[in-house]
Amino acid sequence: MPTLMLSHCCRSNRSSAWLLVLLACVAGLYAMPSLVAQDDGTPSEPVDPLSIKLLEMDLTATAKLFARHDLDDDGALSKSEYQRLKWASDEIRSFDLNRSGDLQSVEVTLKLAAERERAGIVQMDSILADRYTKRYDSNRDGKLQLKELENNTFSDQIESYDRNSDDELSADELIRGLAFERKFRDELGVKGCDQGGAMALINQGDLNGDRQLGGDELDAVGLDSATMKFDRNDNESLSVSELAEYLADRRMRMGMTPSDQLLARNVIRRGNPDGDGLVPANLFRQADTDPDLGRPDENGDGLLSLLEIESYLAKQRKLLGFDDESANRASILIARNDSNGDRKLSQSELTASGADRDSPLFPQKLSLIDQDGDAAIDLKELARFIQKTRRP
Repeated sequence: MPTLMLSHCCRSNRSSAWLLVLLACVAGLYAMPSLVAQDDGTPSEPVDPLSIKLLEMDLTATAKLFARHDLDDDGALSKSEYQRLKWASDEIRSFDLNRSGDLQSVEVTLKLAAERERAGIVQMDSILADRYTKRYDSNRDGKLQLKELENNTFSDQIESYDRNSDDELSADELIRGLAFERKFRDELGVKGCDQGGAMALINQGDLNGDRQLGGDELDAVGLDSATMKFDRNDNESLSVSELAEYLADRRMRMGMTPSDQLLARNVIRRGNPDGDGLVPANLFRQADTDPDLGRPDENGDGLLSLLEIESYLAKQRKLLGFDDESANRASILIARNDSNGDRKLSQSELTASGADRDSPLFPQKLSLIDQDGDAAIDLKELARFIQKTRRP
């Protein structure tokens, strides 16, 4: 049976009360029909209301909507009130879960969440939109005029965000634009660390203020002319999206994960106050050392460059044998089933988990996963097994 999934806990008592109301209301909906989501009048696949992952932004959006459109302050949107939003009766019928003719706050939240999921929007898109609005909204009107974004570094596709061509971005347009770019980057293997790294490179090396790096600006940020093969539009400059693609390609070729990349940059940023790109070698200490990896300071000068740290982390990642996704899954499984708090799973804990044959926690798999022979499974052993058996 599907369950309601809450991705973020609300920080206020009022929001917590909302969640209790949501849980109470939705608990009785098992016999209700599936939601039919709409987007610009186009029908989509039915949505099970109990499968929707509610985010903090859904609760916030509902609160803002009620503040503006619940004219009689009765905690529900009547037909006349939701028609002001141009919500047709046919569109909201499946969301009227108690068949009252009005939309309660829980019903509106589910409707907004279903629309957000269909658009592929996640909480981070909202967080970034808020961050960029605070940074670039010079007249503080809550919107971003395109002229206010002339010097932005987070995207070179800003004009495409403006869906109604009014030369400004509403909060909705900004969030949808960021979500679309994020999904496109995901298809190319570009992660947040690559996008952030590209923005940092432009901020560091853009001398003429065009929010790109030309051939004469590459040397200042440690890039050579070969990077120009990522100049997709042949304008002899690298935009933030082209630089992000380059950084993603480089990271994957080296064999680093996003967490490795972020660790390397953090070491340089925290230990490099004079900005020369080098940190003392003794500042970089990895808990897991292996003689086969050699030492991070390859040239023995007592200093570490970003490339030396990245190269070491790439070798270590290969030795570990698992990526961030497998490590995260292993961490969750251990946290859920480690009853004695030793950060390992024993035979008895595996049995208590009730896992079936298809699970990595199936008790009979202990001998397959336990590589050091201590009759328990630690995070690395479990992550390696998950990586090895994970479906493409």
